[in-house]
Amino acid sequence: MWRLFLTICLVTLLAACSVTIDPQTEDTVSEEQPTIKEQPTIKEEVSIMTDLAPMLDEEKSTTERFKEIISDVFHLDWSTGKEEDAQDVFYLALGDSLTRGVGDESQKYGYTIRLQHEMEKWPMIQSVELDNRGKNGRRSDQLLALLKKGHYDEELEKANLITMTLGGNDVMKIVKNHLFSMEKSMFDKELPRFIERYDKILQEIRLRNPDAPIIMIGFYNPFSIVIDEITPFEPIISEWNAEIETLSTTDVNACFVPVEDLFVSNEDMVYHVDFFHPNSAGYDRMASRLIETMENCNIEAMSNGLIGFGE
Repeated sequence: MWRLFLTICLVTLLAACSVTIDPQTEDTVSEEQPTIKEQPTIKEEVSIMTDLAPMLDEEKSTTERFKEIISDVFHLDWSTGKEEDAQDVFYLALGDSLTRGVGDESQKYGYTIRLQHEMEKWPMIQSVELDNRGKNGRRSDQLLALLKKGHYDEELEKANLITMTLGGNDVMKIVKNHLFSMEKSMFDKELPRFIERYDKILQEIRLRNPDAPIIMIGFYNPFSIVIDEITPFEPIISEWNAEIETLSTTDVNACFVPVEDLFVSNEDMVYHVDFFHPNSAGYDRMASRLIETMENCNIEAMSNGLIGFGE
């Protein structure tokens, strides 16, 4: 809102500095017979510019004073568009191949690099350093083991923002081990174990960083476009995502981001050629959903004002 107010003030100032024509003078001129005016000499032109110079300098100084006043009030750096107290952010991304960005033709770490670039546009953020620790095939038990060993202690301690993708490979482990004898009960049995591991992952993170916002990203059903019909995986994926979302509510600085609905079909060409991972368009969607959800979760309050949209 304050940017709208700032714009209105600026427009008002510019309007006040503009040259207007007296209606009476305009009418008088229109009634006179047109006369041929002589072209001013070079000496006269120089004289006119000399006379205008103080007016231009005065207008310029007025604008500069206006900027200084607004800068003092709103703490805004006009040269960069950043808040004067804008801070650097260290962004740590944990998880599986979705975090790594597999399938992104641009080779730009998928949604993480897109989120980094968008955050760097926000006035309250000076710069964002991205540390992407996603790995293909990573499951919850593997990430938990790494955290317990202190594998990411340094990164976690200095992180201002943490995102995480987990669950897809935990489901795929069951699929691979029981490819020809799968039953939903197998996934139902594994779900509480998965959530218990996820909960321990959050606990390990909080031991090293009590306050940083944690963005817990859900996962989707990659078989939805391979099999052109409703599969048993739809309710399974939905149930697992629902449990992740419920877990996110146990941490006041955590937020769940649903992405299941973004990859229901490939009509908009959001899948990579492997028909399993997102392509660039898919990661664009994920990044947009993250930003939308972060705003709805009030990420600014979660980060004590460090991460804010500045609008």
